[in-house]
Amino acid sequence: MARKMARYFIIASLFFLIAGCLEGLMFPTKIYFKWLYSTLFHIQPEYLKPFFVDFVKKIHAHVSLIGWVSSALMGILYYIVPQIQGTERYRIWACYANLWCHIAGIIFLCAGFHLIGSFGLATGFAHGSAEFAKAATTFKPLVLTGGSLIIISAFLFSYNMIRTLCGKVKLI
Repeated sequence: MARKMARYFIIASLFFLIAGCLEGLMFPTKIYFKWLYSTLFHIQPEYLKPFFVDFVKKIHAHVSLIGWVSSALMGILYYIVPQIQGTERYRIWACYANLWCHIAGIIFLCAGFHLIGSFGLATGFAHGSAEFAKAATTFKPLVLTGGSLIIISAFLFSYNMIRTLCGKVKLI
């Protein structure tokens, strides 16, 4: 079972690696593909710079660090810790809940950031203004849901790792 969970997390991390690279590639190409990004994100070309500075940077960081790096590390630890301890993970349901909360949390969080940026900047008001905040209010629950799922995922992972490491050791 350790290999199965490790495989799931590592496959997820590879998808987040590709997504993070694509988000990172958007920075140097924002001037050359201004027409594409303004069409894709439904943002006026004059608002692309604030969108990239305020939102794409956040999305890139979250997808790369939480998505790629954390998923890969969780996969590696789900494989290694049972071998160190000589036993299976403490709760298999916690592994699956950890996986799905982690993936859904990152997707909700990043989708929320994209939507807040797209719809907030489409109003023409500056990021941080009351009018911008009012336009973005609709999508804040996506960011909060995503962040909450990521925190739940972290607790499930920590719980499972601690219980596995503190469990009885099987002599092989």
